[in-house]
Formats: sequence, structure tokens, C-alpha cells
Amino acid sequence: MSVDLQLSAYNIEGGGLEADGSYNFDNLLQAFTEGPSPHLINLCEAKFWQARGQKPFRTALRELSTLTGRAYVGELFTGPLGTAVIYEPTVLHLDAGEEPDFPDKRNLARFCLREHPSYRFWAFTEHWSCHDGDQRLARARLLARYGRSEIPTLIAGDTNSSYSGPTQPTINWQRIPIETRDYKGRLINGVWGPDTRALDRLVGTYDHHCEQRINRGGFHDVTELDPDAPNPLPPTGAIGLQDDHILINNAFRATADIVQGSYQVHLPPGAGPTDWPNDHRRVSCTLRIRPPHPAADADGSPP
Repeated sequence: MSVDLQLSAYNIEGGGLEADGSYNFDNLLQAFTEGPSPHLINLCEAKFWQARGQKPFRTALRELSTLTGRAYVGELFTGPLGTAVIYEPTVLHLDAGEEPDFPDKRNLARFCLREHPSYRFWAFTEHWSCHDGDQRLARARLLARYGRSEIPTLIAGDTNSSYSGPTQPTINWQRIPIETRDYKGRLINGVWGPDTRALDRLVGTYDHHCEQRINRGGFHDVTELDPDAPNPLPPTGAIGLQDDHILINNAFRATADIVQGSYQVHLPPGAGPTDWPNDHRRVSCTLRIRPPHPAADADGSPP
């Protein structure tokens, strides 16, 4: 029997940290007021959550649980502006967390399904550099090897960049201030455009002549697997780009389908980014996982 796993990725601005040092999670709660309530949340910008004894994290878990009715637990990763996973423990079991001494094991949570413990998957919660495209590309290169892994693997979070192709939002780069333009843009032959190198390293560069991706690094953006996803895609970041993504690798795609119509950019009130209550929008989808034969679940071995 298949299992529907509801996912969301969200960047909470500054981790909810206020100027007076307190934390306010109104923006986080507003983002998750609209259903469905996810089984797994990949959360970015957990600012000083670790340094404050994880108290902000525990508060966020409690308030989200009260809002959604899910008994959320979570894992907080390293770094002053770290990332976190929040999950429903009746659906998922956390087998292992990150190994911070190894760069390719940071921001990593290793899960199995509660009902089908032989089905395991890995989840990276990523928050890439907002100001350096070369750093984003270096991180993508490091993670690209998981595209060919036999372990179902997803990458979700704020990549601070988009990929190439016709579904991406179009922005007027001349209107973007120069001090911001070269953070996420790239000057090619005298023309400014989005810097897509990092995500293209994972999902492939879009070839407009062939109308398909080439040199794919083994990952797929869920927006391109859901035929009902908006086209063009709504922006999720403040300057009008689609900065927030959920990617799955070939092994995940072979064992799960995107529920058609489940991909969603949750649109807050307000006409433009300056009116949003937060500088990012939540993105969601549902994966319909096909676990192995039930006989494999007894001891984790194939039947």
C-alpha cells in the first residue's frame, strides 16, 4: 500500500529573531495556517536557535503542533543561521542526524517510514549563500553525487537561486539595485540574468532547442514532475525569483510519484514581496511513496 508523504520547505526570516532579542513566530504560524499540514518540514534560517539552548526551536515546535494538531518533533542542524527538520513521529522515524565534521553530511536527516521501516530516505535541508554564486555552485557540486545514489534522497530549502527553463518567473534585472543584482544574477555577454549554475548542476541545464534538460545531475525539481504546477511559477523570494525548492533524486523518483496538483506556492496576502509578512513563501508537495513488499518490513531484508 502506498504512503502519502506531505512535504513543505520554508525560510523563516531571521529565525523569528526580533531587534530586542526576543523571538516572534507569527510569520511561521501564518505560513502553516493553510493546509495541508505537512509530515516533514525543511526549515531555514534558524538564527541562533542552537546558541540559545534550542529554546526558540522548542517553542516553534510547540506552537506549530498546537496550530496543526500534529505532535511535531525535530532535529536542529549546526550553524548560527542553521537549518532544521520538523516531522510527524507517527509517520517518520529519524534513524540518524547530520555528521557536521563531514561537509557532505551536514544538514542531513536519515528517515524511515514508521509503517514500512525498510523504506529509508535521506533529506538535506539546505540554505545556500545569498551573496555568492560560486559558493552555491560548490555546494551543488558536493551534493551532486547523491543524485546517483541508490538511497532515495531529497534536497529542500532556500537555494537563493533558480534553475534555467521557461517556467521560471521573469524579472527586470535593470530594476534590481546593483548591490543586490550580482548576489543572485549573472552578467553574460553584457546582459544580466539569473545565476542558474548551482541548480542546473543538479537538475540539468534547459536546452531550449531540444526543449529538455541536458547533463542532469540525477535530481529533479518536483515542479517539473507535477503537470498541474503553475507555469510560470510564482516567485518565492523577495526579488521575484523562485528561490525555494524541493528536489528528489532518481532513486526517489523510482519509488515515489508526485501527487498531481499537490505542488503549491502558498501565497500570503499582499500584492508584492514588500507586502509579504515574510521574505519567503512556503512551498509544498505530496510524494506518494511505494514501499517495498510488506514481507521486507519484518527484518529489513528483501522477501
